[in-house]
Amino acid sequence: MTGLPLRGSPDFDQAVITRYALEYASKGWNAVVTVDDEFVRVVAVPENGIDPKQYVLGLLQHRFLEDALPILEALYGMIDDAEIAYNYGICLSELGRIDESLMPLQRCVDLDHEYTNAYVGLGVAYTKLGRNEDAERALREAIHQDPENAYAKRNLAAVLARSGKSKEALPFFRQAASLAPNDPGAQLGLAQCLDQLGGEHRKEGDKVYDEIVRRFADDPIAEIAKNARSRIANEQLHDTVDGNVRMDAVFYMQGAMDEFAKKTKQEIGQIVMEIALLGQSGLQINKPEKRYSLKNLPGDFSGLQLVSIMHAGIRLLDPKAATGTGLDREYELALAMRGKK
Repeated sequence: MTGLPLRGSPDFDQAVITRYALEYASKGWNAVVTVDDEFVRVVAVPENGIDPKQYVLGLLQHRFLEDALPILEALYGMIDDAEIAYNYGICLSELGRIDESLMPLQRCVDLDHEYTNAYVGLGVAYTKLGRNEDAERALREAIHQDPENAYAKRNLAAVLARSGKSKEALPFFRQAASLAPNDPGAQLGLAQCLDQLGGEHRKEGDKVYDEIVRRFADDPIAEIAKNARSRIANEQLHDTVDGNVRMDAVFYMQGAMDEFAKKTKQEIGQIVMEIALLGQSGLQINKPEKRYSLKNLPGDFSGLQLVSIMHAGIRLLDPKAATGTGLDREYELALAMRGKK
């Protein structure tokens, strides 16, 4: 601009504000203008246009983050508004500018000490930056303000677990999973925490993993749960042999392969399905004295024998299928030994 008073003089700011205001007024727009040491900020809308704040919140609602960011930045620099500060911080965070998100989120809680979601946002940002103590403090404040906030509890539990406090994290994971039963992330967090604690907790965790696989089959989290179940099954199956190959399972699979060679794919599928349904109630794989019977296959079987038969059946129907039994080594050995007959 030319013809302005000297920068830093009393009349400079007013001259800039007037210049912009008149420029937009000539177009039939209303403009709000502020000037500071770094920026001239202008937010202008048509005389009958939408309020700038409502407009930018609409952009955020429809996930136009990059379009919303410059408007948020301007409004943030012009007005003390907790909602604008919060959304500006969250927008920066979701665009990967985590460090920059801290100041507006902190400003939000300075303007409104009861803005619970801003404490959650701070907790998430601190977590991404590896500042676990700061994250824990912010998330505990959010839960103090809103004890039913499942997202805050899920994130606090994750921070505690990451800090080696799995026992302390477990009740928060349980509460988050209970408050948000349709959130696969909350369910996975609970399962992983139980898994990490081991022992009887791991058995419960395996059940939660199984529920995740069944309820959220189309979510990427289901694949994580499947892999975890396979690992747990592998550990349980091999505990009694110090991690070595279960030769009893190998022989069970060889017998199953011989039996399946006489049957159609449909018949094999019926046997596999029957064992899978039976397994939902739990099979005692390390107690050979416990016996089971099937409608589609004569005889009585141990739990390990049924799991071995099911594994062989699934892999015969689909060689690339993940069975979740933990018996992949045994199957490959059974296949190799059978091939040498």
